[in-house]
Amino acid sequence: MTTKPIAQTVVEQAVAAVRDQFAGHPVNTVPDGVGGVLVTIDNIDLGPAYTPNMTWLGFHINTAYPHSDVYPHYIGRVTRVDNQAHGVAVQQVDWQHRPALQLSRRSTQWNPATDTAALKAEKVITWFRAAQ
Repeated sequence: MTTKPIAQTVVEQAVAAVRDQFAGHPVNTVPDGVGGVLVTIDNIDLGPAYTPNMTWLGFHINTAYPHSDVYPHYIGRVTRVDNQAHGVAVQQVDWQHRPALQLSRRSTQWNPATDTAALKAEKVITWFRAAQ
């Protein structure tokens, strides 16, 4: 008797893509209890403009994915070495019992055919690195 492999949900596929995109980084997931998942990627290097320069990145992939934006994103509470503010899109919060900075950058033109959770995570990291 052969068994068919169980098809992955779109949320599971998104997590697999995040793991592929961030190969070499620990990627931790916690089910949200309603079909989505909370994702944390460790060992994210934000570059020399921040202290500490290594942090984590977190976000929620909800059950409406891929038809909803992956938003907002969270990183550990880093500070800029030039003592400048992070900007109006960044605020201090707690996320998953961790002190965090929340980056509120919604993708108003989110396209489920081309936009992914992994790509959005890369864009968030690029946004922080560009703030130098």
